Amino acid sequence: MEGEAYTATETAYKAFGRGDYKASAASAAEAVALRPDLLRLHLLLIDSLVAAGDLAQAEQATKAASAAFAGNQELEGRQANIRQRLAQQPAGEGYKALERGDAKAAVRAARSAVEYAPDSMSYRLLLLSAQLADGNFNDAVATATGAIKLDPGNYVPLVWRAYLYQKLGNRAQAVSDFNAALATPNLTDIEKKNIRLIAADAALASGDFRTVQELLANYSKTDPAVVTRLGDADAAAEKKATLKGDGKLMLPPVQTCRDTPYGSVCSLEAPLVQSIATPVPPVDKAAESFEAAGKAYQASRARNYSLAIEEARKAVEASPETVANHLLLVNLMISAGRPADAEVAASRAIAQGHGTAEIYAQRGYARNLQHNRRGAMADWETALQRGLPPDQARNVRLSLVDAALAAKDPQRALRTLQRLPITYDTAIRRAYALQALDRKEESIAEFRTAERLGPTAILRDEALRAQINTLLELKRKPEARAIFDQAIARGRLSTMRDADLAYLAVAVGNDEIALNRFDRAHDRGQLPPRATIDAGYTAMRQFQNPKAIAYLMEGVDAKADGRINIDDQKLFETRRTISDLSRVWGINSSITYGKVGSAPNPFLVVNNPASTYTSQLGTELYYRPPEFGNRNGALFDVFVRLFETLYDQAGGPTGLRTTQGMVGARWKPFSDHNLVLEVDKLIALGDAARNDTLLRAAYSYTVGTDLRAIDTHWPTWYVYAEVDKFLEKSQLVGIAEGRFGHSFRLDPISRNLVFFPHAVLAASYDDSFANHEAYSAGAGGSLRYWFGETKYLAPPSYWELTLQYRFRIAGDKRAEGIFAQTSINY
Repeated sequence: MEGEAYTATETAYKAFGRGDYKASAASAAEAVALRPDLLRLHLLLIDSLVAAGDLAQAEQATKAASAAFAGNQELEGRQANIRQRLAQQPAGEGYKALERGDAKAAVRAARSAVEYAPDSMSYRLLLLSAQLADGNFNDAVATATGAIKLDPGNYVPLVWRAYLYQKLGNRAQAVSDFNAALATPNLTDIEKKNIRLIAADAALASGDFRTVQELLANYSKTDPAVVTRLGDADAAAEKKATLKGDGKLMLPPVQTCRDTPYGSVCSLEAPLVQSIATPVPPVDKAAESFEAAGKAYQASRARNYSLAIEEARKAVEASPETVANHLLLVNLMISAGRPADAEVAASRAIAQGHGTAEIYAQRGYARNLQHNRRGAMADWETALQRGLPPDQARNVRLSLVDAALAAKDPQRALRTLQRLPITYDTAIRRAYALQALDRKEESIAEFRTAERLGPTAILRDEALRAQINTLLELKRKPEARAIFDQAIARGRLSTMRDADLAYLAVAVGNDEIALNRFDRAHDRGQLPPRATIDAGYTAMRQFQNPKAIAYLMEGVDAKADGRINIDDQKLFETRRTISDLSRVWGINSSITYGKVGSAPNPFLVVNNPASTYTSQLGTELYYRPPEFGNRNGALFDVFVRLFETLYDQAGGPTGLRTTQGMVGARWKPFSDHNLVLEVDKLIALGDAARNDTLLRAAYSYTVGTDLRAIDTHWPTWYVYAEVDKFLEKSQLVGIAEGRFGHSFRLDPISRNLVFFPHAVLAASYDDSFANHEAYSAGAGGSLRYWFGETKYLAPPSYWELTLQYRFRIAGDKRAEGIFAQTSINY
């Protein structure tokens, strides 16, 4: 620092040192204006303002500094401290407003405190208390929810939200929050007791005496906090009293807060309560049971399952020896989606000696709904042994088969099916059981039977689809394709969703139908986001590149929006495919240094000096016709090339005299094999170049040569071979090379920079040399930097630098020495 900035800074520090904080702040502000790039000046200004008591200006200074130095921990710490201190004033005003009964002023002040210190639980609870006092329960629920997210391990906001839901009439959500509060880890015994007492108050307000008994069962009935609540619940259970209420009449818990070295900590206590039970006169039990059962049936017809279950319980309590009442209660609980309660009710009936076949069957259904398949199967087998009516026995057997299949016990499923006649229901299940036993040939016959007997088109299509998939599992794809094509021709499989049918078509190899159904699902807005990528690859196989690119770009957008879950490598591969499909032209350029034949040139070394060091520049511009240049990875390019020798150790011609022109075309006929066929016309642009015709064939196999998105290092190797035949000046050239090593992504520098140390084996043949052959081995390294990526395109271009040293193994001396190359693929 120098000049005015230095002077202002020195003045600020001296003023701070003698305690004149306002003067320090003024000088520090001047220094920051002159040198806003220095973090320590911003910190000096903030500290001076805080010391001067000007917290509002300190916060503004902190915001300004944070904009310039985002993510700085020192700034974040100061900002949190300042905002915490700013929050204290409105918080104090909020507490005072509550004391004088001004709820709306308390809400305004508490909101201000929360805005300043959103991480403070005590301020959020202050706001919640103010909203309760103001009678604004919906806003209080939102505040409690925010407090729960702030500290999921704190039971207090959970209990408050449960209380609020109870007051709003949402009993189910209140119970859920009370249960969550009781499941909070590290609760003290006192905290657990208070939560149970508060939850008991809510249950009593709803007339739910059983929940009260369960909550308070482990506490002494002489406990003053328990006796009234449990007494009301026991009286209601014994029909000596009733609990009337709409569920909203309950006293709020009592909140107390205390200051600790870690901040203010709040807890809840259950309020003092009085009995709310109303005594009732005794009634005739048989009449009560009959009346309650009738009300239960009536409520169930109206789908009012809560009332129906309540009345069915009354019927069971009034006449526990009547099995029909137990069965009614269990059935209603299953219909209401409460299988756990249904299992408990059925087990209680069985324990009381009412274990009929029907009770066991219903308990089996309840257990199955809870995924307790083993327990369900045991109950169903017991029910079948005790005897069920024929129709009910058939349904139980089919349910038993389904549970056995889900439990991966297909042998049990087959045994159960032996007692049933052949129908669609039995044939389709037998097919799946045989398939699970790896008896796939037999399962195909059963799938065909199920297809023949299926009562609806949906079921027939399901069986047909299963046949096709089983044939695919048996590696009988041609047969599966034939059945699929025949089905489509007959209008079958029409009940399948378009996207599902498209995937089946892909599996059998009918990309035409697959793309058609992908398109139809897309047009109707029914294509799942994940399917857009698969649709893109299907379009690519159908040589519809613009459509493929559009689908794949939708997939990239779906990943960015969080609508599909694919890893970064899959996303990278999708973007790489878009890059390849959208490529219409490109430039390849390289400069090599080495001996002739020491390595494959990307284009071809066309001059043939002695076995001494040379350097050559090669540049290619190619065009790939968008209509047919890329057919699912089968490529066709036309190109022009220029070569020039830059250096010749032997003293041969260099520069413009060696300029070699070339025009030609290359064809990669296979999608899955990197074989390239090429024809070139050589045009001498310099007097040391040549006119000729060249036929060329090249093949390569690569592993790990592309950039990777997740891995930071990976095995890499490739082999390359080419044969070149000059027709007019007869010459035969052959080159082969293998590089074997490991790639390392240099993330500290750039995620797009890859270092590839490797071993190399090379061989060359050139019949224009006295010694036609040369063989070498060596080691080297490559640096490759990828660039040009966008949201949709993986980096399509790269620059590479390679340096190797090779030792001659056999043949001509041109095999040994240094090989260096720098190239760009754009």
